[in-house]
Order: sequence, then structure tokens, then C-alpha cells
Amino acid sequence: SIRSNWGSLSKDIQSICKENGWWDGTAKFDWKRAVGAGGRAHSSLEACGREASGKVHLETLVAKSKTLQSPPNARWYVEQMALILRDEDSGICFRDLTGFCSTGSQISWLPKSSNADDHSHFFTAASDPILAKYKRFTFADTIRSDKDDHGSNELWNIWRSIALQKLRLTGDILDMLSSIENDALAELDIQRKNTHDKSLSFADTVRKEIDLLQKK
Repeated sequence: SIRSNWGSLSKDIQSICKENGWWDGTAKFDWKRAVGAGGRAHSSLEACGREASGKVHLETLVAKSKTLQSPPNARWYVEQMALILRDEDSGICFRDLTGFCSTGSQISWLPKSSNADDHSHFFTAASDPILAKYKRFTFADTIRSDKDDHGSNELWNIWRSIALQKLRLTGDILDMLSSIENDALAELDIQRKNTHDKSLSFADTVRKEIDLLQKK
């Protein structure tokens, strides 16, 4: 759904598209046509299916934000995006029930007046965002090696095993899982000059979720 309505772009993306003949350098830069279709215009560029649903969701989100008494904060936006990504009726959320399973789900909060360490990325590290919870990752998180996945592959396999076995989680486990996401979102409410000073790292929250699921 991103056409010429973008707010910011990756570094050098326009020059890369121009060099590859995907954009002539004079017309307004159409991200989807250039990057997604190699500069070719065709009917499938128009939003349809879950992409169209996402466009409606985002338009509704913008309209909703304007009705609030005060400007919404980062947590509000991330929570609203989580609701969108968990919407199964629109086809945005792929679960086993639809015959296709998503690899995972991500939300990124990128404030304009900040450096990369202040950016927050939220990952389920699991295929079902309705059950799995978003956990906060920042680039201030310690990377132990170039092969370090923070335990996310182990967590993904546990969630897939639960899905394939059609296991039901108890209410207590679900409540404790929800607290993981609430704690992650609470980090957005706290203004810190040092992003290394966090209650739990991404790896910590992944391990916490693994430990809870192993108690199911």
C-alpha cells in the first residue's frame, strides 16, 4: 500500500532504483511500482485482499488518532498496530486455521528525533501473534555473536509444537504471557537517555516466555 505516500525512505533507495531503470528520476517516486514491480505499471499494483484491509486499518488509525483529546504516544500506536496484526477476519493475521502460517510478526517504532539505539522493534518470534506476545528489541541489546538469535528459534519451535498439537494454554499462562508484552510496551513510556538501562533485554524476555511455555 506504500506508493507515493511515504514519509521517509531507506538511504540511497532512489539512486538504486534509478540505476536499475526502475525509476526515471523525474516522476514522483512510487515505492511499490519501483521496488515491488521493477518500474512496471500493471493492475496488480492496486491494493487488494489483506493489503487493502491493511490500508483501511491504517486510514482508520489515523482518523482515530485525531479524535483523541491529546496527541497519542508511542505506546498507543504500537498497541493499535498489534491489534491490526492480530486481525484474523481481514486476512492480515495468518494462522493455521487459514491453511497458511506466518513466520512471525514485527512492529517498529522509529521516532524522528533520535538515534538508532532509541528505535524500538517488537517481535513475536513465533508464528501466531494472537497467542504469542510482542517482545521489545533495540540495537542496544547485546549481540553475543553473529549467529546469536537471542533464543528466538527455540521459542518459534515451541510455539509451532503447541499449534501442531492443538494444545490449549491455561488462563494463568496466558495472563503471564500478556504481562511480558505489557512490560515491553511500558518501556516506551519511560524516557531514558541510556537505552542500555532496560529492565529486560530481548533475549531475557524470549527466555522468560520459553520458561512459561515449558510449564504449560
